Amino acid sequence: MHTTIIIDWKGPYTYDEVSELPELGNGLYLATGKLPYQREASIQYCGITTRSFYTRFKEHHKVHEITREQEFWLGDISYPAEITKYYLEMAESLIIYFWQPELNERGKLNHPRPLTLVNKWFKKCGEPRYRQHTLLKELEDVLSWDGELWRSGNLAVWTEE
Repeated sequence: MHTTIIIDWKGPYTYDEVSELPELGNGLYLATGKLPYQREASIQYCGITTRSFYTRFKEHHKVHEITREQEFWLGDISYPAEITKYYLEMAESLIIYFWQPELNERGKLNHPRPLTLVNKWFKKCGEPRYRQHTLLKELEDVLSWDGELWRSGNLAVWTEE
């Protein structure tokens, strides 16, 4: 069976900004920035939590390895309507396998289940992003894996005015 998941991503947030939003949680997150030996910031880790993002980051074993330009993108599943750990894990698995973030150890080798993932990007205030943020330019808006072939691409964003 092929599943579709839509994620609304907001950010970027600093660690301090996330700490001021303890009600946000039950979703996916991307940790970006530079490791000590890196010259360019990139997506370093993808994870999920069923608790608050702040609680997760506070006790996280990997995100504190990002020593410079550390920022977070917080993802909320907008489809399907019922957010379960199963859907969070499916989306995380696809992103980790496709993107291969430096700090993720598990999930890089095993193919994900067939899934189409639609990533929609927003500013922290909830306004849509009309252009992709520089750090995320290589993480496609649409990633689809049917068990044999990948399909990917970016979506144009505009308003009817």
